[in-house]
Order: sequence, then C-alpha cells, then structure tokens
Amino acid sequence: MNKIFQRNHDPIWHAQLALLTIVALQLMTNSALLPFNKILIITLELLLITILTFVTPANYGRISKARRALGIILIGFITLVNIVSLVLLLNALFFNDAYVNGHDLLINGFVIYSTNIIIFTLWYWEIDGGGPEKRATNNISQEDFLFPQMLHPLFFKNKWLPGFIDYLYLSITNVTNFASADTIPISRRAKILMMIQASTAVVTVVLVLARAIAVFGS
Repeated sequence: MNKIFQRNHDPIWHAQLALLTIVALQLMTNSALLPFNKILIITLELLLITILTFVTPANYGRISKARRALGIILIGFITLVNIVSLVLLLNALFFNDAYVNGHDLLINGFVIYSTNIIIFTLWYWEIDGGGPEKRATNNISQEDFLFPQMLHPLFFKNKWLPGFIDYLYLSITNVTNFASADTIPISRRAKILMMIQASTAVVTVVLVLARAIAVFGS
C-alpha cells in the first residue's frame, strides 16, 4: 500500500503539461529576441518531449537513466534559451531597440518571466532526491529541499513526498518573494538554482518591464 501511494502521488502529465506550456509561450515571442530560429527551437523541444514521453516508465515504477538524461538535456536547453533571450532583450533595450516596440517588450518580458517559473519548477522536481523515479521508489539519494510537511511527525508516518505542485509553489514564491516561503534549500545545487532563478526574475521585472511601461508612457 505504501508503494502504491508513493508511485501515484506525482502524475507524469504535470511535467508534460509544463513543457508544452513553455512551447506555447515561445510562440508568442518576437523571433528577433530568440537565440535561434523560433520554429527550429520549438520543433526541437517538441521532438525531445515526444521522445521523453516514450522513454518515461509508467508512474515512475523503475529508475530510467535514459529518461533522466534526456530530461536534464531538455530542461537545460530551455533554460539556456530563456537566459539568452533575456540577454538579447536587454541588448535591444539599451543598444538597438529599433525593431522592438513596447508591445514586444511586454510580451517577451512576460514570456521570459513565466518560462522562468516553469523551467525552474522542472529543475527542482528533477533534482530533488535524485529525481522523481528515486522519490517514487523510495530510493532517495540526497534531499535538496526541506518541506514543512517533512518536519511534522504525522506526515512522516504517512511517508509524505513532495509532488510537482509543491515544486511549482516553491518556484512561484522564489520569484515573487525572492526567497522560498516555507521550503528550505539544503543542498548547494538547490541554492545555486534558486539564486539563478531569482536573479533572472529581478532583471526581467526591474529592467525589462519597467522600460516597457516607460515606452508606453512616452
């Protein structure tokens, strides 16, 4: 009974929907503010998502090195695209904004900010405890986050485990509070990822969106 609870607590489709949401957001962006051709980026991402779906064990019933490696590659690629897109947007803002209007600034700023939330949700979900397979099979190698439920004996008795929604909440609070609301990062890699996410959010909100509002106001 305990194993059934662990295997079914974190549906696979949550991560799949998150990846498809990122692809949908990228369709809204100005192609000039992407590091590569928009169609090429989206095609590659959809291809990786499709392959990832086929190599993912049902309900994470076993550990798959192929799924984990492909998942890290896909998440890393989207993270790189998002950060480079922010750099290109800042370059357009301060050095060559002739081809970027106020509407583009707001749309691209929104896409970068939203993608930042989703992609780091996937990072946290992927790294914590060695990945969803290890969490589901109770084979956790290293815990990266300490959730409040883990401190309460009632939840410990029930073998409480974080799911995708818990990591999404962590990601959203990190970019709104610039600190997690109730979850503590306890590994260095978790702290590094949270610092990168918060820094990206600060730059996007303070510089890009502020400039966009100024352009509309002028």
